[in-house]
Amino acid sequence: MPTELIAVLGTLFGTLVGGLINYFSSRGVKNHEWRLALAKDQVASRQKLYAEFLVEAQRLVVQAREEKITSLADLNSLNGKFAEVSLVAPDSVVDAAQKLADSAITSHSAQPAKEVADFFKLKTAFIAAARQDIARVLSEA
Repeated sequence: MPTELIAVLGTLFGTLVGGLINYFSSRGVKNHEWRLALAKDQVASRQKLYAEFLVEAQRLVVQAREEKITSLADLNSLNGKFAEVSLVAPDSVVDAAQKLADSAITSHSAQPAKEVADFFKLKTAFIAAARQDIARVLSEA
């Protein structure tokens, strides 16, 4: 009788230990998968936002080569994208975005040769800052 009891208790204890190990390892894996999925979503949304901001800034610079804006309402799209960037991006990206937006806006009053040269330097700085931010988000996952 005691050997049968020991066998049953041993089996129950082994099942309990195995269940706990399975629970904690599955929980850790699910937690890690969740963090990776969250980081992937953040990266995708930031890439989209940064690209849309960059496209709008480039559009304004190209437009300045043909004709200058006549209404401040023409800047609403750029200002909206800049506001979104300001909400989600770190300071380095916001600073680069601000310089890029300023360049795009002032391109409507500056000489064409100077505006393009400055814009491409600022564009490169913005892209570098955005890439660092995206890499940071991925590394924190």
